[in-house]
Amino acid sequence: MQASTLAALKELALQCARSAGELSLKRMKEPFTVEYKTSASDLVTAVDKEVENHVIQMILARFPDHGILGEESAHVEDYKQYDTLWVIDPIDGTTNFVHQQINFSVSIAVYHKGEGMVGAVYDPSRDELFYAVKGEGAFLNDRPLQVNREVSLEQALLCTSVFWNKRAEQIGIDLIVKKLAGKVRGMRLLGSAALEMAYVAAGRLDGYVSMQLNAWDFGAARIIVEEAGGRVTTMTGTPLPYDQKSSVMACNPTFYEELQQFLKSEHTDVPSQN
Repeated sequence: MQASTLAALKELALQCARSAGELSLKRMKEPFTVEYKTSASDLVTAVDKEVENHVIQMILARFPDHGILGEESAHVEDYKQYDTLWVIDPIDGTTNFVHQQINFSVSIAVYHKGEGMVGAVYDPSRDELFYAVKGEGAFLNDRPLQVNREVSLEQALLCTSVFWNKRAEQIGIDLIVKKLAGKVRGMRLLGSAALEMAYVAAGRLDGYVSMQLNAWDFGAARIIVEEAGGRVTTMTGTPLPYDQKSSVMACNPTFYEELQQFLKSEHTDVPSQN
C-alpha cells in the first residue's frame, strides 16, 4: 500500500472516530430507545445504529470501493470481495453508554487483504483517541505509546470479560480465570473490550483476556496494541483472525509466555475460536 493511501486512510479513520464520538455524546443527552439483541444484557440503542450509519456514509463518500463490516449490520453485503475492509463498532460498551455514560468507545479499523493497517479507538467521554498505523507506531492523542515495562505475572494488572461468558462456565474457563485472579496483582472489568485493549497499549493495564469477541470488538485495538509493542493472539497462542469471532489475549510481551503457560497448565482445551 502506498504511503499516500495509508495517510488518507489514517486521516479518515481518525475523523470518523471523533465524529462518531461527538454524535454519541450529543445523542446521549437526548431521549433514545433501548432494545435487546439476544438477552437483557445484550443491548442496542437507536444511537448505535445512527452512529454506524453516520460512519459508513463518511467512509463510502471517500472510498466507495471499500467494504464495511459493522456490528449493527447496517451495511450488509459480501465484505470478503473487497481488498480493503473497514471494521467498525459504533459504540463498544453499549450497556455502559446506557447506564454509566462513561467507559464506552468508538472502534474503527482498516484492513487490507487481511492485514491491519489503521486502528482507532476513541473514548468521547474523556476525549482520548488511541490510534495506530502499521509500521508507524501507536499513539494516545499524539503521544507515542510503547509497551516496554518489565512485568511478571504476579505483578500484572489484568482485565477480562470471561466471568460473564456462559460458554466459559460450561467448559470451566471461568474457574481458571478466577485462579488467575488470585495469582496476579489485580483484575479489572470495564465493559468495553476495545477500550480495555487500548489501555494495554497505554500501559494502564498489563493484559486483557476474553473468551469470545467479535471482529469489530478487537479489530482496531489489536492494531494499536501490536504497534505499541504488545502481543495479541487467541488464548491458545494462535494468530488472531481479522473478520471472525475469537478468543483474545492481549498483553505486555514480558509475561506473555508466563500467562500462556498458566492457562495451558490449568486447562488443556482452551478454545481459540467460537
